[in-house]
Amino acid sequence: MLWEEFTIKNIKLKNRIVRSATNEHLGTLDGEVTASYINVYKELAKSGIGLIITSHMAVEKGQRADPTHICINESENIARLKELIEEVHKTDSKIICQISYGGSRAAKVVGRKAKTPSKTDNTTEMTIDDINCCIDNYAKTIRLVKKIGFDGVELHLAHGYLLSEFLDSFYNKRMDEYGGTIQNRYRIIHQILLNIKEMIQDPNFLVTTKINSTSKSKNPLFLDEQIQVCKLLEKDGVDAIEISGSDYRYYRESFPYFLDNALRIKEHISIPIILVGGFRAKEQMNEAIAKGINLISMSRPFIIDKNFVEKLKNNQSSNCINCSKCFDIYKTAFKHCVFDQEIDRQLYKNFHK
Repeated sequence: MLWEEFTIKNIKLKNRIVRSATNEHLGTLDGEVTASYINVYKELAKSGIGLIITSHMAVEKGQRADPTHICINESENIARLKELIEEVHKTDSKIICQISYGGSRAAKVVGRKAKTPSKTDNTTEMTIDDINCCIDNYAKTIRLVKKIGFDGVELHLAHGYLLSEFLDSFYNKRMDEYGGTIQNRYRIIHQILLNIKEMIQDPNFLVTTKINSTSKSKNPLFLDEQIQVCKLLEKDGVDAIEISGSDYRYYRESFPYFLDNALRIKEHISIPIILVGGFRAKEQMNEAIAKGINLISMSRPFIIDKNFVEKLKNNQSSNCINCSKCFDIYKTAFKHCVFDQEIDRQLYKNFHK
């Protein structure tokens, strides 16, 4: 099952393996794509992955989530990303671009004032003008993603970035039309999708989202609310939804982490479900597909082993032990597995240059 082709719109994937968006921290301090970044995607494509989702790219330079966060709207990046896409397409893999707005995470960047749905100790509440500007920036960025040549776009609605903060009442305390009910909290996403209706209707361009199925707030109604969000996303024309959750890096048991939540969501929508979190062996993946999951998304197995697809073909499992050290290593270096002694250091010789 894992090796079966899968088609969304006119986009045919050669298998059901997805590389989930992973911030390699290989952008420059000005938000530009580096040669090392492009090489990562060349290697991923060569490995045989059906669909690659890029690291999240900022839609606004002033609201990047970390110092090396690539800003897709920088003019210097357009030619480099076209080169990246060309290399991926040579292998018959498909590639979509994940885009995000930093939200509270933008507070990590020294000298920046992060904008969030509601004011916090280190962020400022977005005005209606800020929200309208954000919606416009997303629409412009998605059109640029298509113009550059990506096979689609993924809106990041998870992991504490801005749009996930709007959706989660734990973070969104607004009293206007962008807060309160789930329909109001979803409004900013609806308006983004409404502004790119022509992209949604293009059979050769995918519009997907990544969404949390759990919240740090431990709200027992959160999943029910997210089911409503997924129904709204389908109604607005989204082509597929990637299911994730909060605090994913700390999970040690119950592999794959969010399967039960994803299957609950699947009961309420008809568009494809991509599931990420905790997949380490082919048997897990085929079992999830048999239960109704359409595509299997992974990150850490590809961090520790760039040839993981070949391992799966040989019935081998990932060596990842879920230590999560790769998540924090960006503070001193590019993202890689600290236990991997076979990393090609030459690949990263131009790190941040």
